[in-house]
Amino acid sequence: MPETEIIESNVQFREAWKLYAQRSPYGEVFDREGLRFANANQPWAFMNLALLLGPVAGASDLEHRARLAVNYFGSERIPWFLTASADWFSGNGDQVLRDLGLVRKLSLTGMVAERLAPPVRPLPEVEVRRIDSEATRTALADLNADSYGVPREWGRLAVGGAALWDTPLFGTIAYVRREPASGTLAIPIGDVLYVGWVATGKAYRGQGLAEVVIRKTLEEATMATGLERTVLHATADGYPVYLRLGYRSVVDFPMYAPP
Repeated sequence: MPETEIIESNVQFREAWKLYAQRSPYGEVFDREGLRFANANQPWAFMNLALLLGPVAGASDLEHRARLAVNYFGSERIPWFLTASADWFSGNGDQVLRDLGLVRKLSLTGMVAERLAPPVRPLPEVEVRRIDSEATRTALADLNADSYGVPREWGRLAVGGAALWDTPLFGTIAYVRREPASGTLAIPIGDVLYVGWVATGKAYRGQGLAEVVIRKTLEEATMATGLERTVLHATADGYPVYLRLGYRSVVDFPMYAPP
């Protein structure tokens, strides 16, 4: 995989979480000794990240950076993750981090598409609404909280606040029988659209609704910005959907946290 795309995937991850932390009421963002701290200071660990700013020089370098993160988040007493593309960790990174009390909890896949592929099947005809109100912001937050199995209040803190949506974001909610069924957002970052927070209610999965909201969101974002290239970081559940949309894998992102 081209090194430029690996760097791009890392930069997009860092800049998206920088935005989330900056727009969080008690969040903070700073760089220190090879790490970007994007700490939204929220109860959901996914919102509080330490991200490598570049490849480590070896086990001792990884240990040093990880210890900085352990000490910082330990003093804050909030859940958190350490992440970056897998190739930026040392060859024995899992063991180095395990010795510091950090274990791999999950892995995301960085993906990219120059443009979306044409649909391979007819898409459902459903009501779609732009995310431009408290009700639609809350719908996106609740869909994601339910999908990840966390309290809805956590989701609303993460992506439901008006401060986040004061930035130039694009988002769509699909409704089935007037109930929010699927949603996503896209953020212009540099010359790329970053896709995130894709979630579909359990009762509505397998119907193509995620594809509907992604296509609608990116259609509006492209019309407004002229950007077509998109980047995202996929969970295992979402990965097949993104392949169908024309995305290709770039690199894995292991997520480490205290056990």
